[in-house]
Amino acid sequence: MKKLIIAIAAAFIAVSASAQVGIVAGLTSTSSTTFEEAWANAKDVTNYHVGATLKLPLPLGFALQPMVVYNVKGATLEDTATAGNLKEIDMKTGLLEGLVQAQWGINIAGVVRPYGFVEPFVGYAITNEVKMSNFTGENSKEEWDNVKNRLEYGVGIGFGVEILQHLQVCVRKYWNIGDLYNENGAAITSFKDALNQGAETVENGQVGGIMASVAFLF
Repeated sequence: MKKLIIAIAAAFIAVSASAQVGIVAGLTSTSSTTFEEAWANAKDVTNYHVGATLKLPLPLGFALQPMVVYNVKGATLEDTATAGNLKEIDMKTGLLEGLVQAQWGINIAGVVRPYGFVEPFVGYAITNEVKMSNFTGENSKEEWDNVKNRLEYGVGIGFGVEILQHLQVCVRKYWNIGDLYNENGAAITSFKDALNQGAETVENGQVGGIMASVAFLF
C-alpha cells in the first residue's frame, strides 16, 4: 500500500512538472454545420470562443487538456414560413463552458504532434442576442430573463496538430445533447411562434456545429 501511494504521488508530480498552461481562441460556426459548409462560409462566421487551457501529458501518447472558455453559439434561419413576414432570425447565446479534451497523438521528433480527441463539455448561458427581420413579437429580452434552465452539455470529436510543443491548431464537430431551454424553464414561446416550430435546433434549444481553435502553450 505504501509503495502504491508513493507511485501515485510520483506520477502526479511527474505530470504536474510537465503541465503547460495556455490561452485558446477561435471561431464557432452556426448550428448544424458540416465541415464543408463551415469552410465554404468561413468568411461569414461571426461566433467565437476565447479562454484558458491546461495541458496534462500522460504516458503512451495520451494527454488531458481541460479548458474554460466563453463560447458564442447560435443559429441563423432564413425564409421561415410564418406569420409576421419573418424573413430571417439570428440567434446567438454566450456560454461559459468547461471542456475536457482526452487526446491521443504521436510526437514526431519533438517537432510536430498530430492528435485526435474526444471532448465532453458543460456550459451555462450568460448572454443572449436575437435579431428578427420584419417581426414585432413579444419582448425577447424579457423572455430570456425568465428562462430558468440555461445549462447545456454535449460532446465533441476532432483532430489537431501541435507544433514545437507550444502551438496547437485543432478543429472539432460538436453536438449539444441537452436542451438549453426546456419546457419547465419558461421556454421562449415568441421564438417558437416566430419560427412556427419549423427548426428543431431552436425549438429544442439545441445547437451543434464546428469549432476551430488555436492555442498557445507556455
